[in-house]
Formats: sequence, C-alpha cells, structure tokens
Amino acid sequence: MLIPVVLKGGKEELVSKDELQYLLVTEQILFFKRSNGWAVFGRDKMRHERKPYQGAERREHEVYAQD
Repeated sequence: MLIPVVLKGGKEELVSKDELQYLLVTEQILFFKRSNGWAVFGRDKMRHERKPYQGAERREHEVYAQD
C-alpha cells in the first residue's frame, strides 16, 4: 500500500511504509495521509522510535532458566 505524502519542497509522492518512516526520521516530510485525513509533521501525534528496554529483566526466573 502506498501512502500519499507532501515533502518539504512541496513535491507530492506516493511512498511505502518503510519510506514514510525514513522521511519522518529524517524530517523531510510536511504532511502524509492517514485513514482519517492528513497528518501534519510536528503538529499531529506520531509514533515514537522504540528504544530497547533498559530496566531489570523480570521474565527470567530460575525455575525457567535453561543453561
């Protein structure tokens, strides 16, 4: 599925989900089309980059540990 976007220079394109993610991360995008309308970069809520969990691992238990 291709997503309509408007780049900072005003150029309109159709991009894949991966290309959209890249454009968002590199801040090359002004708008992109969502199912409920156009989203404005910097104004509308966006997904945040997921970072690895830094806390203590709580799922490891000695009962289940396999060495």
